[in-house]
Amino acid sequence: MRLKAFHAATAEDAIRLVQSQLGDDALVVSTESDASGVRVMVAVEEEPDAPEAGFALHAVEDDPEIAPARDEGPRFGRGAPPPEQSALARILAFHGVPAMLAARFEDGSKLGRSGSDAAVGAALAQRLASLCRFAPLAAARSTAPLLLVGPPGSGKTLATAKLAAQAILEGKRVRIVSTDRNSAGGVPALAAFAQILDVPFDIADGPEDLQRFAYAARDTTPLLIDTASVNPYNPAELAGLARLVVATGGEPVLTLPAGLDVSESAETAEAFARIGCTRLIATRLDIARRMGGLLAAAADGTYAFAEISVSPSPADGLEAVDAQRFARILVAAATQARAARNPEAVS
Repeated sequence: MRLKAFHAATAEDAIRLVQSQLGDDALVVSTESDASGVRVMVAVEEEPDAPEAGFALHAVEDDPEIAPARDEGPRFGRGAPPPEQSALARILAFHGVPAMLAARFEDGSKLGRSGSDAAVGAALAQRLASLCRFAPLAAARSTAPLLLVGPPGSGKTLATAKLAAQAILEGKRVRIVSTDRNSAGGVPALAAFAQILDVPFDIADGPEDLQRFAYAARDTTPLLIDTASVNPYNPAELAGLARLVVATGGEPVLTLPAGLDVSESAETAEAFARIGCTRLIATRLDIARRMGGLLAAAADGTYAFAEISVSPSPADGLEAVDAQRFARILVAAATQARAARNPEAVS
């Protein structure tokens, strides 16, 4: 789903233009008047992009040039890696990185099977810096509202609390707004935490109400907006979230948990990219070992890694991440798992 603008002299003409091109079921997100007339923003479906050359998430095992025959045993995950794998390949296999994407990470690596963790980490950091983008939230220096978005259970509310705590520790003012009126536990917990921090907290009822908060806080107090969970496969829910983004003029930031299925992570990230997400906060790194889903979501260049959450405590804040830090996390997770399975294999 993406947003498409229609211009006309009057609102009636704009609506007729929308209906003539998209039909009566077109989903109007917003209507604004400007000097040239009326602009109508419409959420429209789009055909899925053609897969990037050299990177496929599905049916990789069916390509004889990429993957070995099926009877050669497990290729990654908890299965034992084949003996010809390099040290870097074993790290990627542990994290469930698809074969085509793993090949891109291994391209140019000279590490053999005996590479040390430090050497593997250095090689992986170099490839991460080449294939992925890293853009911490603090580096943007923007006062635009931040909308934390994502599927259910992705950690939006905790990430909002962590960002608020960080702002207070840095001596910055901030205001928290939630749009999740139906949350049974998230809103009360966030309200209580805001009270502890002495941070203003409000609940917005729809795009117009949220726009009022954004307008009142412009150029003075940055807004942190904890949005309601959205099903990435539900166009109506995504359109509702798009209305919030348009109403505030803010940046939607995806919260994406580690440990998810690789294809689910990639498809979820793709869905939220259609409403304007270009950065992600990787969450649940404290309770997940496998990061292949995060790599699949970010390695095509659409997303930049902004921050990571490595603790369940709001007071601990989020951690800015770069290629070196993320490489250390990937190597450490695989090494710890290997040690747990075979203590004698790790000295």
